[in-house]
Amino acid sequence: MKKTRIIGLTIIGILAVLVILIGGGWYAYQQMNYVKTADASIQGTVVPLTSPGDGTLQNWNLAVGDTVSKDAVIGKVNGLTGTVDIHAPISGTVVQDNAVNNEVVVPGEPLGYIVNMNNLQIVANVQETEINNVKVGKSVDITINAYPNTSFSGTVTQIGGSSTVVAQGVPNTSLSGAFNKQTQRVPVYISISGSEGKTLMPGMSAQVSIHQN
Repeated sequence: MKKTRIIGLTIIGILAVLVILIGGGWYAYQQMNYVKTADASIQGTVVPLTSPGDGTLQNWNLAVGDTVSKDAVIGKVNGLTGTVDIHAPISGTVVQDNAVNNEVVVPGEPLGYIVNMNNLQIVANVQETEINNVKVGKSVDITINAYPNTSFSGTVTQIGGSSTVVAQGVPNTSLSGAFNKQTQRVPVYISISGSEGKTLMPGMSAQVSIHQN
C-alpha cells in the first residue's frame, strides 16, 4: 500500500514537472515570437455632417446605421437668402445623429457624424520596452472581444512617433516638476485584412499578437 502511494506521488510529481516545463516553454515561445497587448481597439476616421448655413433644417431623415454616398443630398437648410443643400462629405455609415427637422441651425454646426466602415483599423498601445520588436509590414493575429470565437488578421502599417501620454496632452511630471518614471505606451496602427463576415464598429475592444519573425 505504501509502495503504491509512493508510485502515485511520483507520477503526480512527474506530471507536475511536465506541465511546468510545457507551460514555461510555451510562454518562452510566445515571448520570443509575438508582441501582445489587450490595450487595443477598432478606430476609424469620424467625419462630421455640418450645416452649410444658418436657417431651419429641412428634409433631414438620417438615422444611426444609415449608409450614404459622397456628395448625396442628405438635407436642406432654409434661410433668409434661400435654401441650401447639405451634402455628405464622404461615403459611409451614420454613427451619430444629433439633428431634427425644423430646428434652427448655424454654419458649421455638427448635425451628425459619419464613418467609412471600409477603412477601419486597429490602434494597439504597445509598451515602449517592446516597441523595438514591432516592425511595419509584420503580420498580426487579432481577436475582437465582441467575436471571441472568430480569428482576424492584419498588418502593421505605422508605428506612432510618440507615447499615448504625450498624444493625449498629459505631461509625465508631478506637480513638483519631478519626472515620473513609468513605462509608456506607443500606438501601433494595424490594417484589418477582412471582416470575416462580422460587423466591425469603431470603439470595439481588441487583443493583438504582433509577429516578430
